Amino acid sequence: MANAWMIKPLPIVAASGTTSALGEHMNLANDYAGVVWRAVNSPTAALKLDLGADTTFDTVMLFGVFGANVSTAVVNPYLATAAQGDGFDGSDVSTGVGTGNFKTLLVHNLLAGSIMPISGQGVGIISWSAGPPAANRHLMLYISGLGAGAFVQISRIVIGKRIQLERNFSFGAAFGVRDLGSLDFNRRGVMSRILGKIMRTVGLTFSSVYPDEVAASTRPLIEQIGNTRMIALVTDPTADADRQNRCYYGPLVGDLGHVWRTAKAFEVKVNQVSIF
Repeated sequence: MANAWMIKPLPIVAASGTTSALGEHMNLANDYAGVVWRAVNSPTAALKLDLGADTTFDTVMLFGVFGANVSTAVVNPYLATAAQGDGFDGSDVSTGVGTGNFKTLLVHNLLAGSIMPISGQGVGIISWSAGPPAANRHLMLYISGLGAGAFVQISRIVIGKRIQLERNFSFGAAFGVRDLGSLDFNRRGVMSRILGKIMRTVGLTFSSVYPDEVAASTRPLIEQIGNTRMIALVTDPTADADRQNRCYYGPLVGDLGHVWRTAKAFEVKVNQVSIF
């Protein structure tokens, strides 16, 4: 199994692109699953996202993907620095210089795998390890293959630099749900049931984290996120039909901390409730 990813979302300061048929473009930067952006019915759609300044990132995740023909659609990602601007009307270069220039990454499938989550809201992953400039300000996602009269809807786009620890989480990982409804019986045995949202949960234990990884990544992460902000989590990013179901986005729950187990290893526990 590949190492899990943890991704702290970078702030998106502006969003624009294809005319919206439902919701504002900046809905893509909020943490409410039911607040969405939907493109007008068209075989293609484009989104421009502005991070406000040149920033290092290597992963883009799309949550709450829904619409006609999204299972066969593809997405072309384009990157540009602040100096290059958000026009994407120059040449495809990798130097990070030249007004109007940009960098094209490999074409990705819009969804991360063929098996959709039970909610019917898909997940997409775009990631890279080398090639583009180290830092970029502008990202454009060009979605195609939707078909005539089709549409695409997205709830949250996460842009960030993945944390990938050298040693993976331990066996004993917990995958489950939190049912926000209730069910009880009165004294005559009559059932009283209130249906509620069922949310996915995941619990991972990284039992052999190097001290330098704690100092550089996991400790700053939990100190910045706490229990009220959200992160994206991918338990196994390896290409697989079920990869969408290995993706989570939501707050960390429970006590957040590190246990110094040995002279060269810390234990870190990640417990999360996913809003998707």
